[in-house]
Amino acid sequence: MKWSSGDITVYQQSKEFVDTAIIPLLPLSFGASIRTSASMADYATLIGEETERQLHGRLFLLPPFTYLMEEDSETLMFRLHSWVKELKDEGLRHVYFLTSDPGWKKREQELGETLLWMPVIPMETMDADYREEIVKEQVKQLFQVILHKWQES
Repeated sequence: MKWSSGDITVYQQSKEFVDTAIIPLLPLSFGASIRTSASMADYATLIGEETERQLHGRLFLLPPFTYLMEEDSETLMFRLHSWVKELKDEGLRHVYFLTSDPGWKKREQELGETLLWMPVIPMETMDADYREEIVKEQVKQLFQVILHKWQES
């Protein structure tokens, strides 16, 4: 399910079956890093949407958690933990962070939830069919992590 009025209605009617949320972590930067941050956002968005499409009904794809690449670390983590608390209070047992920003790999332990990090693959010049094939292959890798966590609980 996505964060849309139609899917929210379905969520409210069947929330006991939805126990997983994915929060895309999308960096925002201007200047020299603008293209890099946009590429990371594009890629994480494609991966998130395909994951939601394939796991529709069990997984909730939330709006992106957007942050400035230069944002204060303490403020950033406080905001992110507030999101997680809200989701856990709502009954979502599994929370995943999806990103292509390598900076999150250094902070993985601070997150307290599973980080799904995918190295960015530049897609802007790729053929649409090839892009779709790559995204589906990447999503298969994410399934392994998600399914493993589901089986643990």
